Amino acid sequence: MVDYRNKVMKALLEVFYQPGTLFESLPDRRRAWVSPLLACILAVIAITAVSVNVIGMREIMRQRLAGANLNPQQLQQALSTSDKPSQVYVSYAAAVLFVPITLLVVAGTLMAFGMMTSRSPNFSSIFAMVAFSFFAYWLVSGLMSSAIILATPDRASVDISNVVATNVAAYIDRSSVSKGMYSLYGSLDVLSFALMGLLGYGFSKLTRAGIFLGLAAIGSLWSFYVLMKMGASLVF
Repeated sequence: MVDYRNKVMKALLEVFYQPGTLFESLPDRRRAWVSPLLACILAVIAITAVSVNVIGMREIMRQRLAGANLNPQQLQQALSTSDKPSQVYVSYAAAVLFVPITLLVVAGTLMAFGMMTSRSPNFSSIFAMVAFSFFAYWLVSGLMSSAIILATPDRASVDISNVVATNVAAYIDRSSVSKGMYSLYGSLDVLSFALMGLLGYGFSKLTRAGIFLGLAAIGSLWSFYVLMKMGASLVF
């Protein structure tokens, strides 16, 4: 049991200092996706817990509804319901569901691109690589976000959508640009690009097809996500 825990911890750390070696070993590891999936879920739950308990659901809801076409009575009713315990439970449940769905979508897309190569990997290896990559992303972004939230005296001044100022939108006045452009600027994020690079690198290690194909696959998925996000910001 101790040896298994040590192997799990070693694998989670390897993604930071020797990701190539880790990714190449995934096809030979049984159920290699389990530990990074659980680690991702715990990381996202931790980020959610800090946001909900330190900033508060009421303030989070107030920021989410900023700019919505609601009259004062509707806005007050929405804010009052955000304080209910059920809303907190829904936030945690959404965080738990968000992780596997996100990983499955990304892994499925990369698997489709992987089938075009001469060395098509199995899905479990692709899923494990994606989970390890997202674990690194969520851990780093979560630690940075938590540190900023806890260190800020006025918690209400924290922009929940741009806690860590690593994207272009953090330096732009929301009211000065359209919703679609603001969404695009929010997607131009340094940490997200680092994640894309890690995913592309992992794809190249599993398929031996070259990192450019991996980056092209990730770039295609990212472009589709950005377009959908921009469209959603305009509609909703």
